[in-house]
Amino acid sequence: MTISRRNALGLIGASVPLAASGAGAAGPAAPAPGQPRLYDKPGVEWVMDIVPVCSEPEPMGPQDDLTAADGKRDVVWPITGGYFTGRDIKGTVIPGGGDFPVVRPDGVWVVDALYRLKTDDGAQIIIHNVGLSYTEDKFRLLPTFNVSGKKYGWLREGVFVATLTYPVPPEYNAQLKPGENGRLIQVYRLV
Repeated sequence: MTISRRNALGLIGASVPLAASGAGAAGPAAPAPGQPRLYDKPGVEWVMDIVPVCSEPEPMGPQDDLTAADGKRDVVWPITGGYFTGRDIKGTVIPGGGDFPVVRPDGVWVVDALYRLKTDDGAQIIIHNVGLSYTEDKFRLLPTFNVSGKKYGWLREGVFVATLTYPVPPEYNAQLKPGENGRLIQVYRLV
């Protein structure tokens, strides 16, 4: 029998009040003064670490006019490779994608990266990472994935957040060549 995510979530949600109504069960704790009651607080679970490797940035066009519809786009960071590893998933970053950053008119840096992953068993996964900086070298991202087939279908069906740290921390042993740079993207699924 196959059950949809919506029906599964409905069944899980329907069972929670039954479990909470058992003898001696306390009701939900009252929120702190001034705080809202949280009825369905999300959590996160780690999914994978991605280490995309980029070459030196390339200019997007003439440097005397960097105006774009969404702000200032002066360079693209070509993605030349890398790797990823996670729970029951690992593989390589396929060369050919890019990170197309923009600086909005309000000065906020936006990551806009589109590239592909290839799992060790041959599946190709398209990832689109969009997010904002909160320090010069750290970003928060909202990755979306597209992949065919059922095995990795959970990637296209889930809701994900990620962190980007630049440069790659030394313990990840990125083995960068001259002219290359990397970043660490840690992906989490909302649960």
